[in-house]
Amino acid sequence: MFLAINGSAFPIRNEFRLPKLRGQKGFRQSKSRLQEQPESPDRSSKCLTKPSSLLKYQVPGSMILIARSMKFSKDQFTHRQREKQEIIIPEILDGYKYSLGQGNNHELVQRIMDGRTEWHLCKESNSMSINFRWQQTNRGYKYDRLIANSQFKQCVNHFEQHFEISNKQYLFRNLCQLCENNKQNVFDFVPVTFVLDFNDESIDSQFTQFIKFFDKFAPKDKKVEQLPKKLQEFKKKLKIQSTPQLDKKLHSIPQKIPKCQEGDQYLWLLKPTFLNRGRGIHVVNDIEVIIQLISELQLGSAEDLEEQKKKNGIKANSFVIQKYIEHPFLINNRKFDIRIWVLVTMDLNCYFFKEGYIRTSSENFTTDNVHNQFIHLTNNAIQKYSDKYGEFEDGNQLSFDDFQNYLNEQGFKVDFYGTHVPKMKQLVWTSLQSVKRKLNLSQRRYCMEIFGYDFIIDNDFKTWLIEVNTNPCIEESSSILQQLLPRMLDDAFKLTIDTIFPPKYQDDEPIDSKYTVKKYQNNENLWEPLGCLESPKQQSKANLMQQQQLLYQQMYYQNQQQQFQQQMQQQYQQSNSQHHNQLPYYLQPLTPQSSSQFQSI
Repeated sequence: MFLAINGSAFPIRNEFRLPKLRGQKGFRQSKSRLQEQPESPDRSSKCLTKPSSLLKYQVPGSMILIARSMKFSKDQFTHRQREKQEIIIPEILDGYKYSLGQGNNHELVQRIMDGRTEWHLCKESNSMSINFRWQQTNRGYKYDRLIANSQFKQCVNHFEQHFEISNKQYLFRNLCQLCENNKQNVFDFVPVTFVLDFNDESIDSQFTQFIKFFDKFAPKDKKVEQLPKKLQEFKKKLKIQSTPQLDKKLHSIPQKIPKCQEGDQYLWLLKPTFLNRGRGIHVVNDIEVIIQLISELQLGSAEDLEEQKKKNGIKANSFVIQKYIEHPFLINNRKFDIRIWVLVTMDLNCYFFKEGYIRTSSENFTTDNVHNQFIHLTNNAIQKYSDKYGEFEDGNQLSFDDFQNYLNEQGFKVDFYGTHVPKMKQLVWTSLQSVKRKLNLSQRRYCMEIFGYDFIIDNDFKTWLIEVNTNPCIEESSSILQQLLPRMLDDAFKLTIDTIFPPKYQDDEPIDSKYTVKKYQNNENLWEPLGCLESPKQQSKANLMQQQQLLYQQMYYQNQQQQFQQQMQQQYQQSNSQHHNQLPYYLQPLTPQSSSQFQSI
């Protein structure tokens, strides 16, 4: 093809490529040729005597107007280079970027991150240049698009399948499966529990199992009259279709109710499976009330407390019905539970934070009143609305040391740190073992998560696992949490994002923590390792590939050095130079020290 300029004709095939134009038939140009650009766009523009003149050439079927000058090609080249550099270059120049979702005291996370000199907050949450994302849920996280290569990495604060342990339904089923495999009884550490999943084809069997158990152990005044007839009425109201017994196996049920869960009031807890912070939980002791609440929640009723404060509705299709512990151990006649934190890193290493806190209720405990949530639910999200909130303890919270002092003052010979904390560690490890093949099923890199575990102690000082929460509350609602939460997050980031994104300037990395916790050293990480969910034989493909790549690089560098030395020795021996009495440093035999120096160079 020739191009006529000022009456002359000369070939320009090797000078520049014409862009493919849409809608023009008969003109073909391969994609590979379109991508070819001259190293210097100005080189081809030298052949143009008039940069602003219009260039025309004949194509079968039409006359196409192409360009004013090679400026189009130059701009296109510059734009393409800018797109390629946009992802990598800003990270090298500006350090690392992180984004924060709103809510749950995200300002605390920002304070912790801003203490790291190379991290900068990015307000564009959808930017591909973000290295670390923190938000309350994993909604919007596109795990299949997480970037993880030698030049750029992204980390998020939730595992893709975290619901396997944070959802009440899945947690219980996973624990049942683990205990069945190990020939253990799940009800030795979990209260009597039933799952009602209205999206499951076996809902008829689940519901029938619960109603029969409820009636079997109910006091006389709580029993279901004319059980077969009532059962059909309940199913009709909840739109449960009767189906023949399916082959799908239901979880086993206990032979009796544990002593601490027995009581004249026969209390049960009804919980939607996907909510936290006490939302949607009801204390009930009547089967008719249970059926009515399930029916309302299926349609989307508003919870009483939240209706008063936020006017938010709750809709659910799956529930956990759990036996209430009617004989809990009390602090000054008030109910309490225990919150501890657990960290799972990107390598599935599990850690237990050495300190937690006690959450107390605002009202004296009684089983006669099932409607007062300030008696039964100790979540801070609920207690903070009580008129007596903070009257007995700052933020209705006590430290572990405060609890031990209370036990000593009351004459209880109980070592909380020596007895109950190890038991909680054991239950945490058991729960994590039940999901070790599910939590990071697709082996995504890089993910990490902090879970909030809730425990309760009965009046026989036995520890019970209640539930596991994703996105545990990090509101600094008391002096205890103002001390513990910053240290907990900072030490967690040292084990996760600081290892993924090491500081470029080591002098800027603080040795001691800025957040002091009583009776602990500032250079001590308060996360205590529990173990790794992934054995060495089950390492992820990413880890194995990374190790192999490092090994190959090391072998390659050593090979290259040996070849270089051999070549230089041959050249030296062949030369007749008499100016060298000894071999230069680069011809010395290869030693481990010289090998390491070569690799560092």
